[in-house]
Amino acid sequence: MAVVRDVHRHVWMEEALDALVAARPGTIVVEMGVNEAEPRGALHIATHGAARVCGEAAAEVITGRRA
Repeated sequence: MAVVRDVHRHVWMEEALDALVAARPGTIVVEMGVNEAEPRGALHIATHGAARVCGEAAAEVITGRRA
């Protein structure tokens, strides 16, 4: 799993994420910021925020459970 924030704003982060997904195509990507980049990974979740509740909601989607 990779958790990123505003990946579209940072070239180095975009390159690192692309390399990770290329090496591990099953990677789950959670975008905790503004989602303006192309979706990547086996599962791409955009939370549109970095508050704790956003992370918890993403975890619930990934695990299929409610907190």
